[in-house]
Amino acid sequence: MIKYIQENVSRQSKAVLLLSMLLKEEFSLLMKNDPQGVTSVEMVIQELMRQIASERMSLRALAQKIDPTAERLTDILPALADEHRVRLEKLLLKMDGQEQDCAVQAAKNQQLAQALLEQSSSMLDFLHREITPKSHNVYSARGRYQNVAPPATLINGRL
Repeated sequence: MIKYIQENVSRQSKAVLLLSMLLKEEFSLLMKNDPQGVTSVEMVIQELMRQIASERMSLRALAQKIDPTAERLTDILPALADEHRVRLEKLLLKMDGQEQDCAVQAAKNQQLAQALLEQSSSMLDFLHREITPKSHNVYSARGRYQNVAPPATLINGRL
């Protein structure tokens, strides 16, 4: 049972390391303005996150086989032999550090993506304002000048 738990934690650690690399790749694609590349990497990240969540649920089930009241792996660590406990603690500590790195990189990616969205929206608004006719002496959809009646005015004076 301990072997399965160690293998599960090891797989999760490797998956989180891969997630970190994918997030860095996504950041570089965002910097290069490659939306298709970002989309493909984002899909891979989403699938990897799904697999990590599945591994975590499996790990919880394994931990509950050892102690039915255990909610987390750390709940069963005191009951394990010293060599297994030390190895699992090292793996968990390593994985926690990798998760923190992933969180920082994901925040950077989110900020950059948000900034690019705002920049694109501002540019589109600017271009829209620039191409919108400012005067009414422009062609209509039929290719003719619109016949706009002049505004009504009052005439003062003598006749």
